Amino acid sequence: MSDDQPALTIRLASSDDISAINELDRYSNSPTRDIHRDIEKYFGSVDPSTHEHSYIFLAEIAGQAVAKVELMLPSSEAAQQVGYVRRVVVHPAHRGKGLAKQLMQYVIDFARHSGKIHAIDLHVWEGNQAAIRLYERLGFMLQHRELYYRLPLEGDD
Repeated sequence: MSDDQPALTIRLASSDDISAINELDRYSNSPTRDIHRDIEKYFGSVDPSTHEHSYIFLAEIAGQAVAKVELMLPSSEAAQQVGYVRRVVVHPAHRGKGLAKQLMQYVIDFARHSGKIHAIDLHVWEGNQAAIRLYERLGFMLQHRELYYRLPLEGDD
């Protein structure tokens, strides 16, 4: 960030931040962004019974939430536990300024010092090249590719 830009503050969100979190989620590029959180909790790619501790981090400029990320940590401290990052969103007016990198680095440091996990996983859509470049620069390594198929049932009469 240049010297003439306001400072970025990163903090844990609280229940007072729900409206800011929902507003940021509206700007997600994820094709599944409209899936209700309760449904995704049970049918998403992460088993909620193994990732019971969720933290939402907000990045703020001049007191306004401009980015967010969620970190899910395992419920136990058993060996070889893996955390999970999801819903990394930067407000469109603030994209391309390095905010996602700063926010992700903050979360990585938080996770590293939590002592509960040895790695962090995340999913990213193949078309989201900016996010892929960011995650690779931060040291994330591709583990595997998933194929997602859909059979449209409308209009086949």
